[in-house]
Amino acid sequence: MAWNEQVDQFLKAAGEQAKGLSPISQQMYDGVIQEAGAATLGQKEDFLGALSGRIIDTMYTDASWIDKYGDIFFQNSDQFGAIVQIINTEMPEVRENRAWDQITSGVTTIGSNVVYLPVVKEQLAGGTSSWAVPYALSGTQMDSAFRNASGLSRFITYVQMSAENAVKYHLARMSAANRNNYIMEKLAKGNTATNINYVSLVAEYNAMTGKTLTKQQFLNNQDGCLRMVNRIFKKYKALLTDMTTLFTLDSTTTGKFIPDDRFTFSVIGDFNALLESELYSTTYHDEFVKAKGFREVPSWQGLRGANTTLSLDDLTTINAGREDSVIGEAKVEVNQTGVIGLMCDKWAIMHTVVRHRMGLQRDDIKDITLYEHQFTDRYINNLMLNGVVFTV
Repeated sequence: MAWNEQVDQFLKAAGEQAKGLSPISQQMYDGVIQEAGAATLGQKEDFLGALSGRIIDTMYTDASWIDKYGDIFFQNSDQFGAIVQIINTEMPEVRENRAWDQITSGVTTIGSNVVYLPVVKEQLAGGTSSWAVPYALSGTQMDSAFRNASGLSRFITYVQMSAENAVKYHLARMSAANRNNYIMEKLAKGNTATNINYVSLVAEYNAMTGKTLTKQQFLNNQDGCLRMVNRIFKKYKALLTDMTTLFTLDSTTTGKFIPDDRFTFSVIGDFNALLESELYSTTYHDEFVKAKGFREVPSWQGLRGANTTLSLDDLTTINAGREDSVIGEAKVEVNQTGVIGLMCDKWAIMHTVVRHRMGLQRDDIKDITLYEHQFTDRYINNLMLNGVVFTV
């Protein structure tokens, strides 16, 4: 039997033995030893390297950061291609059927009827950024650590995965900052006679019940007030998914709604725990827990400074701002605690990667390979779509 076949069979048998199945036979040991004695020095080294790869393994403690990065606001470019702009259309009101002949909207008439055509508006990407993760692998380092090709291949894959994790972590932070900026814009605009940009759960509860609870009394669940929160959530979900002009900052629209597959609801985990523990069951909360767009977030921006109290105020702080040139308005900065949730159209907080590639450069003299993961992303806050912030 050929040398390679002997090695393949022996390694297969070693794998079976490692799984607790049939042990390696004495005949197979004898055959491999006999073939090894007749083999060249290079083949012996290959065999010993492959065998050590079966017996001695290297454990890698880091894992790919995929589950946690399942961000509801991130749009995979594989679905849309590179997203460079978001198109919005406005339709005229429903009217009785008319004959259509001319193409000048609102000017051309047919008989006594004015012809109205759809007006197409576009909103360009709000920002574009380029980033890179550089790292290097030295030949000496790899040669001293690994004795076979499969071990070396796994090590390189592991390092590349770590670089991918660094990219994903950065993108997640960018997406969170984009979300926080959207919340900031809503809070800065405030509520008007025609727009609802945020809802104070305490004020809403007091208005519904005629009581005058403070924030702390509300959070301490005086008179079972947290039981009313789910009712308030359902109320606004129904409004946001219906045709309405209440929750968009587009004053020219005849109404917006959130499709079910784009409805998202992010809630601070600590506040969500208050709701669940109140009824000792999540039954009443299943509508949101099971919703495709529901997500618990531990905090908006992490703890402030070195604070380790993990209080609700620490976890619910939004501190964000924008410069004058972003949307042509005065500089705005918002620093507010008690922001516990956000219901919105996930397309209102768009974030996508335009390009992602890896470059490498080899230096044979120093026996080192330089790698660089490069990517470019775009992001936007589309205030023309529906969204509302919940506070306490």
